[in-house]
Amino acid sequence: MELAKDEFSQQITNAYQHLYDLVYLRSHALTDLLIPDPTMQRKRKAWLLHDILLNVLEELDPGSHAPVFSREWRRYRLLTLRYTDGLDPQAVANELAISRRHFYREHDAALEAIASILWDRYVQRPNQIVWSQPVETTTANDERLSLLREEAARLNQSDGQSLLPDVVARTVDTISEMTKHKAVQIEIALREPATRIGMDRTILRQILLGLLSYQIDQLMHGVIRIVEAWRNGHINLTLESQGDRVAEHNGSTQVEMQLSMLDELAAMQKATINATINDAGLHTFTLILPGELPRSVLVVDDNEDVLELFRRYLQAHHYQIMPTQSSTEALQLALECHPYAVILDLMLPERDGWDVLQTLVNQPNTQHIPIVICTVLGAKSLAFALGATAFLEKPVTEHKLVETLQGLGAER
Repeated sequence: MELAKDEFSQQITNAYQHLYDLVYLRSHALTDLLIPDPTMQRKRKAWLLHDILLNVLEELDPGSHAPVFSREWRRYRLLTLRYTDGLDPQAVANELAISRRHFYREHDAALEAIASILWDRYVQRPNQIVWSQPVETTTANDERLSLLREEAARLNQSDGQSLLPDVVARTVDTISEMTKHKAVQIEIALREPATRIGMDRTILRQILLGLLSYQIDQLMHGVIRIVEAWRNGHINLTLESQGDRVAEHNGSTQVEMQLSMLDELAAMQKATINATINDAGLHTFTLILPGELPRSVLVVDDNEDVLELFRRYLQAHHYQIMPTQSSTEALQLALECHPYAVILDLMLPERDGWDVLQTLVNQPNTQHIPIVICTVLGAKSLAFALGATAFLEKPVTEHKLVETLQGLGAER
């Protein structure tokens, strides 16, 4: 099939719009154009096209030395938010603090840049691409793996955020009958406050269920410890088993297949599973999970200009802002979202900042959240007496705001 370059660009846009619809990609116009091997299964071609589109997006990354909000950084970030993180256009525009019209202009320009790269690589000089893919024979395992990938791809379009203690608690509850039958106890040691991770909760739960089930199968009268720790900017979740090991059951090939499928699931979410075996032959699994999402900061101020200014300040330093002008909404957001910190003005409609401060400090579910009072009023001593963690006097500079938030991290 031959396409003119402008039609090729349109097909690139269409493919990104269906990036996680693997059935659609099987018959997409680009599938045979970019992957012309006639011996390759269409399911495999769809996955390769999916990977090509994600990988070329990463080629737009200008690197850590590029100025934040430069055109190159903004276009790369825009496509990442839209197609890797799955945000809708308005959410991306809000995240980048640009108008919806500006979003579409930058979006089209970024996709045009990608189309140029792929046109040059696959259409102008196709002989440089070599697909060393042998003719595939379909087996039951191939089909299971293909179905797994399609299911995971659909889930990958969700918000991709998980509260780790919730996922662990639900997983342990699900296998409670299995642990009772084998007289296995599960001990949990997770960090406080609760860690949010950039991973789909359903996929993480399936991985944990698979690994824990395997460990419980190995044990009788034992203990499995689930321990969370930080290593080099990543979350390490270790599942360590101790106790009496039962004889190896049959079906080791099936077990290996199940573990390989869990590896596949983890890799799709940018996670890794490491396994070790102790002297008793028991497995310990360590999940290296994606680092925390940008820290969310709840900003409560009735001045819309202040909210916008703080958005610009904080986004440049990789914080995610939750703005609100309502004290009622602020209390609800704090209760539901457990932000990293609350920046609170005192002069608010409905209930003033003093009431909000006291409510947050006295509620068991929110009293762990640091509260930064930010006001024109000189009330520093009173703010600290009522439970505030830090105090900022308006007007606030970007440096002072970020320094204060970073100080909260050191204290926690």
